[in-house]
Amino acid sequence: MADERLRVSIDYSPVANTRTGLGRYAEALGRHLLDRPDVEASFYVATAKPERVPEYAWPRMHTRWTWGTRRWRGTVLAAHLLGISFDRRFAGVDLVHCTEHLLVPLRRIPTVLTIHDVVYVTHPEWHLPWNHRFLRAAMPIFARRAQAIIAVSEFTRQEVISLLQVPAEKVHTIHEGVDPRFRPVHDPARLAEVRQRYGLREPYILFVGAIEPRKNLGLLLRAYAALCREPDFQHQLVIAGGKGWLCEDVFETAGQLNLGDRCRFIGHVPDEDLPALYSGAEIYAWPERYAGFGLPPLEAMACGAPVAAAAAASLPEVIGDAGLLLPPEDERAWVEALRRLAADAGLRQRLAALGLERARRFTWEETASRTAELYRAVVEEHSRR
Repeated sequence: MADERLRVSIDYSPVANTRTGLGRYAEALGRHLLDRPDVEASFYVATAKPERVPEYAWPRMHTRWTWGTRRWRGTVLAAHLLGISFDRRFAGVDLVHCTEHLLVPLRRIPTVLTIHDVVYVTHPEWHLPWNHRFLRAAMPIFARRAQAIIAVSEFTRQEVISLLQVPAEKVHTIHEGVDPRFRPVHDPARLAEVRQRYGLREPYILFVGAIEPRKNLGLLLRAYAALCREPDFQHQLVIAGGKGWLCEDVFETAGQLNLGDRCRFIGHVPDEDLPALYSGAEIYAWPERYAGFGLPPLEAMACGAPVAAAAAASLPEVIGDAGLLLPPEDERAWVEALRRLAADAGLRQRLAALGLERARRFTWEETASRTAELYRAVVEEHSRR
């Protein structure tokens, strides 16, 4: 086996079904595994939105279910509980990598499961009831039956071990990476084009991410509103990202604060515009209370934006000393930090330089390399049984 290419089927369902971090993780990992000479990568999807599957993936599509998310989840869990195996659908595959919180039921084929977080345990109030019930019932089964688990941060690894009661040797920390397209954009015409497209003005504070409770946007909005009462503060607040679950409170808060056009919700931004959007930001703010990894602030750092982030969950591990780390519930600390960043060009330049250096440590090539090493170890261990 050491000299053979491993035939691996990778779950691309999150690429089609979500535009959040899970989809970005699956696609970036899949694309980089395609470039590796030691892995023969194929894909499988369960989606009612096949048009969202990237064109390059279709020639390598191993199997497909044309089902919506809820039906697919229910089918997989039922199959586990009833002892039904999907081995026939994965004939000829050495290993299956389940890239989101859903493990296909297999008997003779080893599996690797990526767990991005266990927020459904620590903060059930941030989930829709049906999603929370599913994860509560399914994740202990999935974690027990997977041959190996990838945690995207050491923080997540420790939570998986303690909260899901998984043996430590089974859980492996493999960080996510930053795509090379995320780099500083210096072209004034390109920066102006993106500002015009989304109705932005300089200077602006940026947040990029799905709008949902864990992102803690209420705190950011309140801190920003406090600064808007100061005559010298002229920054616009730009919130880029699609609506997630339980997002109504964020829009209600923005309305109650009477921010008007000083706060712009610009919705989902396509990948081709993100580098310029990040690069044009004078400050990148990320107050999330619970991040399994925290890819957007790392992408912002790679584009030269100075970052202020919550000192919570995995963020200190990812950001290190390259950004301002603030208590996630201390509104006054956020007001003071944003005021300081807005006024101090030297501090912004120093953080931008530190962020660029920090972001270079996280590459998808390294993620794919370490993941491929884990695949081989799992397959070799499985063959000895």
